[in-house]
Formats: sequence, C-alpha cells, structure tokens
Amino acid sequence: MSIEIHDLEHTYNAGSAFSHAALKGVNLSIPEEKITAIIGQTGSGKSTLVQHLNGLLLPTAGSLEVCGFHIQPLLKIKDIKKLRKEVGLVFQFPEYQLFEETIEKDIAFGPKNFGATEEQASDLVHKILPIVGLDESYLDRSPFELSGGQKRRIAIAGILVLNPKVLVLDEPTAGLDPQGAKEMMTLFMNLNRKENKTVLLVTHDMEHVMRYCDHVIVMDQGNVLHEADVNDFFQNPDWLIQVGINPPSIIRLKLKLIENGFQIPDSILDEESLLKCIKGQVKICE
Repeated sequence: MSIEIHDLEHTYNAGSAFSHAALKGVNLSIPEEKITAIIGQTGSGKSTLVQHLNGLLLPTAGSLEVCGFHIQPLLKIKDIKKLRKEVGLVFQFPEYQLFEETIEKDIAFGPKNFGATEEQASDLVHKILPIVGLDESYLDRSPFELSGGQKRRIAIAGILVLNPKVLVLDEPTAGLDPQGAKEMMTLFMNLNRKENKTVLLVTHDMEHVMRYCDHVIVMDQGNVLHEADVNDFFQNPDWLIQVGINPPSIIRLKLKLIENGFQIPDSILDEESLLKCIKGQVKICE
C-alpha cells in the first residue's frame, strides 16, 4: 500500500506571533517497496513532512493514509505504538538516542516495550545484528565505546528489530566518511531489495539519490516543487541548477563535455555508457 498524503498542512506555533507554515497543502502518493528521496533546501519542510508519517506530528489540516492508519488534525491515533512499529523513523545522528549500558539491551529495548519476553527480545537481537553488518561479539559492549559508524548501525538495528514496513531516514549518512556512507546506503538498498522495505530518504546528497533511489520528491518552502522517477529527474540538469540543486558528478561531467562539443543524449546517466558515447566521438591522432 502506498503512502497517500492529501492537502497536508502543518503550522508551528499556530495562533502566535511565532506562527510558521512549514507545510502548505502537500499532496503525494509515495510508492511502496521503493526507495524515495525527499530533497530540498534547508527549511523546505522535508523533516516536518516525514515526522507526520508515524504520528510524531499531527496535521494542522489535511490527512494521511499510512500502513492502514488514517491520520488527521486533532484526532488521537488509535494504537499509536502499532503505527510506530510499522513506520520506523531514524533521525539524523540516531546514535545520540543510544542510552543502555550494553548493545544487546539497547537493541532489545524496543521489542520489550512492545511486549516481547526477555528470551524473545534476545532472539530478535541476535537475528538483526548480521543485517546491520555486526556480529555477536558486540552484544556485551557499551554502545559508547564504538565508532560513529558502528553506533549508527546499532541505532538503526534498534529500529529494524521491530520489523517496520516503512523505514524513514533523515540524513542517515551525515557526518560519516565516504566508506561509512557507502556501507550505510548499501544496507538501506539491501533492506529495500531483499526485505521489500519501503524506504524514504531525506538527503542533500545527489550522488546517493542517483545511485540508490527510485523516486524523487523536491520540497520548496513547504510545497512539493517536483516529483519524478529518478532517471527522468536527472535528465534536466539546467532545471536542477536553477532551483539550487547541485547535480551529481556524472551530470556535471556531461555538461562540461557538451560545452566542449560532444553530443551526449539526456538518457546517459552512468559512467560506462558515457565512456562508450565519447569514445565514438574522439579522433585519435597518429
């Protein structure tokens, strides 16, 4: 089931001198079992939007249909815990949410909060560790002894252990080195491809959008500015630059080549195809 959003509005501090309309009549149909990127400038409404998906924020106006739940203004969501089990929200720098004395206790906290016994929670913890690329040697360690990337894996394991249908990630690679970011994005791609998770990714990284995502939503000042399949999205680089989006490196290289006289179709978006294209246009001097 896709996520359906109808005329969604959210105003912070409504009725006060500090009132701010963060979302203004947003309409979206987010496809299931795909990786959808939500992008836009700081303050465009990205994080506000995704916080509605598991009831952290309620609409000022409009409504949402998420995993069989109907969310609307001033309506207390029945079984809010169940909704938050179905929609796992991973905040930027999720490692700051770690608090238990051992990794096993930290990951087991969620299942036990949902009624799992000690034994059931322990079984779930042991099953989830390999999925995030860690082994059982970590279980008795303190989460505060780990590297930044390892902490993030533990925090994400604490969400995945609940087996959500939808995984919402707010800038999940922020602060990671290139290798750590690549490993994290590969993890999310595998969860989508192998576990059929619907993944929503709030990000500023266009390289990640091009490489890992299927669908793109562009937010601007609380509105949906654009929505497209990822391949269609990157075929108009002039528009991307115009709205303040820095295109991926392959797109920037294409633009430079075109400036220097090469004929390159819009549909070429990968290195191998680009290399084949320019090889046929290069004259070799003997």
